[in-house]
Parts: sequence; structure tokens; C-alpha cells
Amino acid sequence: MKRNLIRVTTIGAALGIVGLIAPAGANAAPVSEANCAKQSTPGNPAGWGNTFGDERGQAGKVTATQVVDEDGSLEFVTTEQTPRQASYHGAGRLPLADLVTSSKALTFEKSAGQANWQIRVTGANTGAGDGFLTLVWTAPEGAGKTADAAASNQWWATRDLPGMPKNTKGTLADFVEAANSEGKTTVVDHYGISSQPPAATPAGKVNVDNVSFNGCTTNFAATGAGGAFGSLENIFPMN
Repeated sequence: MKRNLIRVTTIGAALGIVGLIAPAGANAAPVSEANCAKQSTPGNPAGWGNTFGDERGQAGKVTATQVVDEDGSLEFVTTEQTPRQASYHGAGRLPLADLVTSSKALTFEKSAGQANWQIRVTGANTGAGDGFLTLVWTAPEGAGKTADAAASNQWWATRDLPGMPKNTKGTLADFVEAANSEGKTTVVDHYGISSQPPAATPAGKVNVDNVSFNGCTTNFAATGAGGAFGSLENIFPMN
């Protein structure tokens, strides 16, 4: 019993330390170069994961697969049983208009495969509820650094906005104008990456790394991810 008590105490201490080093207050201010999860590992996701009830089990996993650097990447594997995966990070209620006017790059590195930007906002002029919708941009299938999506006119929204029915393509500036109409203030609650291949071919895999959003670039690393906690890393789920 004493041995079990020591083991539990050790795990509790480790959890306490992780609680101190994890960015629990990362959402207190909008995400930026200064307020940034610069590295995410299995042992310390640094705020990355998927806690949404309707997306349970869909979070990607950090693996040793290389995309650009040698320390690993965030991997999404889709199947008929799990046709979609997505991982997010809190944005600290960054005003969507500020994201657009900052002109900071929205890019990520990827392997070949299907991957999308996901920007979850509230406060938009949807005419109902809390004004929630998701803005989506799909990267080209090929491997490499994605084009700067901040300047793209291929964004679309999951809900109707004034003058922009859902699925209508446009720029982020177009969506700011529509979402903030009638005195609304749209804010970004979460941003992330998803993978959802066409329904006809749901099975796929894509790895992403160096995700850059509003000046914050996150590197996903599996190398040495256990750190001082060793095998304890498996008690910190990514979703």
C-alpha cells in the first residue's frame, strides 16, 4: 500500500508541475507572438487538442513522422469510422478584424494529404444564438508550406451571414464585414487544423507542423516528448 501511495503521490506531483508549466492562462489574452504555445508535445500539449463534445475522439496525435524538421509533427488519420480529425488551440477571443488588419501569415507545413484551417468564432451576425460559426480554408493536396491563407479568397463559413450564404467563397476581410454587420463584434475563440477527405475516399493521413496564426508559430515535437515525466505522458490526453 505504501508503494502505491508513493506512486500516486509521484503522479500527483508530476501533474502539479505540469499544471504550472502548461499555459493555463494562455487564453487570458489574445494569441500572438508574445502569447504563444511555441511547442506542443504528447507530454505537454500546450493547449492543443480537441475538447468539443461533438468532436470527441477526433484530435490528432503528435508522432515522430517528419514534415520539415526532425522532431515530429501533428498527425491526422481518417477512416470510414473516423472520417474527420481536428485539433485546436484557444485564441483568447482575438477580434476577427484584428486578425485581418494585422496581415500576419496564416500558414502551416504539411505532407501530402487533405488539411484545412479551422477558425471558430462567436459574436458573428448569424441571426441566432451566440453567433457561432467556423471559417474554413482548404490547403492544396501536395506537400510543402501552404500558401498564406490570410490573403486567400477561398475561405467559406459554416453558417449564413448577411449577403454571404454558408459555403460562399470569400476573403477573411469579406467575412469580417458580413459578420460584424449591425454592430456585431466577432471574436476568434479557437483556431486549428482539420483533415476531412472526400466522403468517397475517407481513408487518409496527413501530417502538419509549424502552424502559424497571428504571429504565433507552434512546432509539434515527439522527440524527447516524455521529458522528465517519462511514461507519464500517456496520462495527458490530447482530446
